[in-house]
Amino acid sequence: MQKCYCKSGLNFSECCEPILRVLEVAPTALALMRSRYAAYCLGDVNYLQATTHDHTWTDDELKFIQDWADNSVWQHLDVLDSAEEMVEFKAYYIFNGEQHLHHEKSTFLKVNDMWKYVDGEIFEDKVNLLRNSACICGSGQKYKRCCAPKLKSKP
Repeated sequence: MQKCYCKSGLNFSECCEPILRVLEVAPTALALMRSRYAAYCLGDVNYLQATTHDHTWTDDELKFIQDWADNSVWQHLDVLDSAEEMVEFKAYYIFNGEQHLHHEKSTFLKVNDMWKYVDGEIFEDKVNLLRNSACICGSGQKYKRCCAPKLKSKP
């Protein structure tokens, strides 16, 4: 069984998959945020748009998000803090051969018993992964042997 992309430790079929496939409604803002991360991993921009509150995406926005999702190696999700309508997280990924970190404090709203992403405060964080440290993706390997070879120039 495949572990969930959101790094909850649960199997995908027991975690984000039922929410992504609209078999269940996300019971919390945290569950919705985790399912949205899984949607990025899978390149499911339709789910991302459907779970965004009060915003219609242009074709250019959809293409940009699809490109970002499809051409990124999504490595790890760290949930730093959560409350009823807020989740702060860090998402690690490789895009265009460079290591990135997306650090966001997201706001959510419950609309007709469904959680929706409203907006997020983005923080600028520098990624500083040491070559001999454990890889951020959770493989158990050293970073230099796992994700670092996917970079244009190794850190």
